[in-house]
Amino acid sequence: MIKIKKGYLLHEIAGVPYLLPYGQNIADFQCSIRLNESGLLLYRALLQGAKESSLPDMLKSHYHASDADLPALKEDVAHFLLQLEAANILTRSNIPTPEHADFFFHIGPAAIAYHGPEELLVPSLFDFSCEQATPDLSIRILPYLPGIHENGELLVRTDELIVCKNEISYLFLYPADYGIAEMHISLDGSQATLFCPQPYKNDLPEKIFHAFRFAYLIRVQQMGAFALHSASILYQDRAWLFSGSSGSGKSTHTALWMRQYHTPYLNGDLNLLGFADDMPVVYGIPWCGTSGSYTTQTVPLGGITFLKQASANALMPLTAEEISLRTMQRLISPSWTKDMLLSNLSFTEKIKDAVSFFHLHCTKETSAATLMKQAIDTYTQTKDLSSKKGCRF
Repeated sequence: MIKIKKGYLLHEIAGVPYLLPYGQNIADFQCSIRLNESGLLLYRALLQGAKESSLPDMLKSHYHASDADLPALKEDVAHFLLQLEAANILTRSNIPTPEHADFFFHIGPAAIAYHGPEELLVPSLFDFSCEQATPDLSIRILPYLPGIHENGELLVRTDELIVCKNEISYLFLYPADYGIAEMHISLDGSQATLFCPQPYKNDLPEKIFHAFRFAYLIRVQQMGAFALHSASILYQDRAWLFSGSSGSGKSTHTALWMRQYHTPYLNGDLNLLGFADDMPVVYGIPWCGTSGSYTTQTVPLGGITFLKQASANALMPLTAEEISLRTMQRLISPSWTKDMLLSNLSFTEKIKDAVSFFHLHCTKETSAATLMKQAIDTYTQTKDLSSKKGCRF
């Protein structure tokens, strides 16, 4: 839906139509906009409440154009509306994405359409390239600053990021020199728009990649997939996750497995969990911290181990309460709102009853991996891994 805002006057100067700013728009250094014939026609239609979808056909009728001209007319309309939005003349419930994306990716359960320059994509994303698909998430890069708008309710504030929520979107505000001015994500998670004024900084692809993760996690959370801060290995054709607070030994422990048992790494920092055909799985994702280890595969989930550094190796018991609490605390899927938190809690309860959980007090010695492997082997030999009922040690 489009809404024309106050603060501009449509007026002719020497017979030429202009949109002239007044009031706060003068204070905000907004510029006058000269309208050509098409712009004047479109602006008057918007003042009368015309829907965006009707504007290309209106231009087609006015200029007696053919159906073959419609794609170009749609681009003209889109460019004009973006110009008005950047000047704070109109607001829209969302910014429609172009009909054709520049790149498509399939990451975990979500198909993603990307609209923007290739130079702003990190190389790891191309491991997830796919053919054109109906997107679950559309991401668009716009090379200018957004128009003035309401921030809404403050959800999160850190030194590097402010997250707000208004009536139509989650709003991410970044420092002035960050390279990304703002990111808007629709409340259903299906659209993300990043405003990145030119000239682009050299580190902008990495920053977009990090912002992209926020948009992705919001979307897949609504699709039933949740991210756990953990390192993972492939053993017995299943993913085994090791999670704990910073410094608990995730990287060290998985490296012990690699050296002793040659188990491949799946992800060194973050694992996306979900259910496929009612069975727990780990989806491959490109976000892996500084480890550089990730996979594009989807792998059945065997179990989750919570690690704690200790002077001796020992497997400790876990209560159902401890499993739920520790799992919830290690999820990095957003919990900025009550509904988000409830989604995380619901998934925690579901995964708790679906896979095995271990609690390992561990050293940095090879004996830690030996003890853990023995526990997993004992579990897999005595339990039916196809069962949906988990257990805890």
